[in-house]
Amino acid sequence: MNKVNQDSILNLVLRLAIITVCAGLILGVVYAVTKGPIEENEAAKATEARQGVLAAAEEFTQVALDGIDYDREKYADIQEVYEGTAGGQAVGYTYSVVTKGYKAGLTLTIGIATDGSVTGVEITAHDETPGLGANADDPEWLSQFAGTTGELTVSKSSAGAENEIQALTGATITSRAVTNAVNLARSFGEQYLGEGA
Repeated sequence: MNKVNQDSILNLVLRLAIITVCAGLILGVVYAVTKGPIEENEAAKATEARQGVLAAAEEFTQVALDGIDYDREKYADIQEVYEGTAGGQAVGYTYSVVTKGYKAGLTLTIGIATDGSVTGVEITAHDETPGLGANADDPEWLSQFAGTTGELTVSKSSAGAENEIQALTGATITSRAVTNAVNLARSFGEQYLGEGA
């Protein structure tokens, strides 16, 4: 290899290295600038979801799950719990649950009053099949959960029995995942927070 080719290759490598370092620095600056607003936006969305499923609450305080001796394997899908209060009195709890529907990453916010009744369910993120499981975020379907108490089951035919949730057409797996998440939240509350005792 002659000297001209070596200089040419070395020059090209040096230019690529400079471009790579500059691109990395620019990405780092963009990340630093956008990180705060993104986190604030996510926190605002989470607060809005909590307020949507437990409307009676005026304030929310996060429950320190580390301070509770609970079955971490059984309740692994529960990510966060917030106590909702109004006038200084507890009115219920909200649960952030990440579970698996037809696909992983089905994220819900569930509100349960201190008497153990479901006050609301909201799906905040999912990757379910469009036209099938994705219909789980339909407010009309989710309204079936409001006011229920006790263990819920899923029915493929029209729901008629108490605590029976009608499955979404063609999306029984997603319907069961949402129902199981509500049952999990209620069970956690009854066992560890004294809800509905």
